Amino acid sequence: MRIIIHDRHTVIPKNEKVENVVVIGNNATVSGYVKTAVIVINGNLNIRKSADIRGSVFVLGGNIKQQPGARVTEHVLSINMNNKTLDSMIFAAVMLLALWFFRLSASLLLIVCTVLFGLVAKKPFFSGIRSFYTRPGRMIITGCLLSLVVLALSLFLTITVVLIPVVLLLCLAVFVSLLAGLVFLGREIGSTFAVLNGRQEWLKLLTGVTILIALCSIPLVGEVIFLILFWYSLGLSVTWLFQKWRNRKKHAAAK
Repeated sequence: MRIIIHDRHTVIPKNEKVENVVVIGNNATVSGYVKTAVIVINGNLNIRKSADIRGSVFVLGGNIKQQPGARVTEHVLSINMNNKTLDSMIFAAVMLLALWFFRLSASLLLIVCTVLFGLVAKKPFFSGIRSFYTRPGRMIITGCLLSLVVLALSLFLTITVVLIPVVLLLCLAVFVSLLAGLVFLGREIGSTFAVLNGRQEWLKLLTGVTILIALCSIPLVGEVIFLILFWYSLGLSVTWLFQKWRNRKKHAAAK
């Protein structure tokens, strides 16, 4: 079943089945089957008698007209202040709240993933990475160039549907490099606090990573900080892996 998201007048015919219906800034008419929810913002909703809505119905800034015989199994909620400006302000507030909740959830998830990655990858895993730690400018430039290469390669591979799994592997590798960079920086930051001396390593890591993610959550500036951290982590990880590969190659040649 489809998920319909439109900004124009939307009609769900009698014999059509869809997953969700989301209409922003226009009206909607439902005569068919909707499995999860119908959401209309700044528009009116017309529920015909043949409609079968198995989820909730929410209308903000509009009216609901439901014909007798129409089936709606969950709650029906309509908020209409009869003022387009006020309705738009409510919509903007809801969107901002949703965006804030999404960013908070993403930040908490990133902290958890980083700490778990740090627990799995013990300190010996990062041996030799400190030698690149004092060259942040070079790491950021390297990460920036690599991200552009990965982006261009991903767009090229996406054209051929068969190679989409390769794109997913590239994205996973980039995400792991971000986690590795955050783990290293988080440990370095956490170790600077005297109160954490002698404490468990995961606590130092959690403290450092939380500070980094908190900086990334600052409005306007946070996006720039996250981008710099992303480039730095990518450059640091790739440079470290290249150095380990080159050292291993030298040892193999010496034997």
